[in-house]
Amino acid sequence: MTKILWISPAFNHYKARFLNHLAGSEDISLTILAGSGRIGQGDEEIKDDWKFKFIRENVSKDNFGKVNRIRKRIKWLANEMDYILIPAEKKNTLLFIYLLWLRYKLKHFKLISYNHPILKSANGKIRIIDRWMTKFYYTKLDKVIFYTEESCKYAIEKGYVDPSKAYWANNTLDNTEIEKYYTYTPSPTDSFTFLFIGRLIPTKRIDVLLNYFSELKKILPNQSLKLEIIGDGPKSDLVKYAKEKDKDIQWHGSLVDEKEISPIMTRCNVVFIPGHSGLSINHAFMYGRPYLTIKSQSHGPEIFYIKENENGYFLSGDRKRDIAFLQELIRDRQKIIKWSDNAYITGRKLSVQNWVKKILNALKDE
Repeated sequence: MTKILWISPAFNHYKARFLNHLAGSEDISLTILAGSGRIGQGDEEIKDDWKFKFIRENVSKDNFGKVNRIRKRIKWLANEMDYILIPAEKKNTLLFIYLLWLRYKLKHFKLISYNHPILKSANGKIRIIDRWMTKFYYTKLDKVIFYTEESCKYAIEKGYVDPSKAYWANNTLDNTEIEKYYTYTPSPTDSFTFLFIGRLIPTKRIDVLLNYFSELKKILPNQSLKLEIIGDGPKSDLVKYAKEKDKDIQWHGSLVDEKEISPIMTRCNVVFIPGHSGLSINHAFMYGRPYLTIKSQSHGPEIFYIKENENGYFLSGDRKRDIAFLQELIRDRQKIIKWSDNAYITGRKLSVQNWVKKILNALKDE
């Protein structure tokens, strides 16, 4: 039985569901040590009868790596572990150094991570300190598992990680939960609905989406255009104000139950998040919905799943050009249907079953 301590300063519903599949493996004993996450940032959590052991400490994500009681808790748990997983992030550096000392002292567990290819600074910028810290982490870790195959290749090509300790498992969500309530259906043709699904935080650029939607309604008065929004967070005031002015904007707040999400996905045509995009891409594709976003260096590694003009599109960020493109897209329903079919094919490849297989392969490879 392989015993794993998975350290998760921020623990949301996405992680809970896919880690539950890993915990369901016959030869895996999984313990989650979680913090209180990102307070007031729209994170949602679900409660269930999980297959993993769950330990919660009331410590925010920013302070998680600095608090003494976290180190004490880990020291107590480490005696039974074969692997301890820690996110490779600058805010966790003190905790990582402590784990290096603990590994040296106990000598029976390995340190691993599951993360992006390189550490980043504010606004997604990569500075010299980020490159140095990335190499520091990857040199000291026993195994590094990346969110995507492209991320793994990038880290190896840049010399950040030794190929012998590099693995990948496509970061994903629980497709089996979606399949309980949804069978793939092409998007409707009697109206055109944009869907935003994610936290309402500045990096998601909900203001751009609301602006574009308002402009499109003025330009296309005879089209039935709708905007649905799933999520909550510090930018919720923008959504509240917009929906009061426009009856075609519907705000659902935070939803984590696919039973509630599936009918909304069914009636939308595209998922559009102008800003930072990550697992929302997987979510859209598992429902067979194309994904739109604006080109940026700050996107998560899941951005590689988007194949332009096949299952989604990268807008330029130039308002005039983007509005012109969206006008054409709204009118071209055959393109949307084709993109939807392709999105669903991509989503099938990103299953949680494949994720579990890749994680197990990484753990068992000696």
